[in-house]
Amino acid sequence: MGNIFRFFLCSITVSVLFGCSKFNQNVSCEDILESTYSKSSLNNFEKNKFKDLLANRYPEFDEMFQEAALENNIEKHLLAAISFQESQWDPRAKSNMGVRGMMMVTLETAALVGVEKRLNPEQNIKGGAKYFAMLIEKNKIGPTESDALSITLASYNLGPTNIFNVAKEISEDVKSVSWNQIKNKLITMKGEELNLTDKESYSRGQQAIDYVDRVGSYYKLLSAHACIAPKDQLTFF
Repeated sequence: MGNIFRFFLCSITVSVLFGCSKFNQNVSCEDILESTYSKSSLNNFEKNKFKDLLANRYPEFDEMFQEAALENNIEKHLLAAISFQESQWDPRAKSNMGVRGMMMVTLETAALVGVEKRLNPEQNIKGGAKYFAMLIEKNKIGPTESDALSITLASYNLGPTNIFNVAKEISEDVKSVSWNQIKNKLITMKGEELNLTDKESYSRGQQAIDYVDRVGSYYKLLSAHACIAPKDQLTFF
């Protein structure tokens, strides 16, 4: 699975975030952008907040995402989408579980990928990207690239061991287990069943499902702003 995202890098370094021109003779960048926003499952408040932060917060970190993407062979817009879902591109973000920074890196992950200062945005972005690349390489679950992408994102959110154990409950042949099968299993599970301390009424498994969906939504918006047509984007379930 380690190479499934590699070929999406070719056009990213030359894409333009704003001021799109004609994409081809039939579809303009403005058309792509308008269509993507209209089809997004995000509500209007979320869309407007995303546009505001994309214009006023993201540019400071764009080069950092680009460098991390190139170093780890992952598409820049995917990393930026993960970061927006994790922290809304706030380098000082902190969860109630003590996870910190742009990519919400844990202390354990920071030690694993060599992040010394989690509040340093460049270190955090590169550390999160390196960890995500490790998850890509290690993931053996999913019959298609789309399955593998969603499953890897769920692993970033919920932990790879938890996702692997869920897949093993479904089938010993984890390579055949789809994201939809994992979703159907996760939706019924709470924190204690996933060996997590979170025991809130909102299913922890449902949180992971929502996480994947929202990263996909933000990725599509970022790609549309960069004038990347839907047919050339990563596919999410």
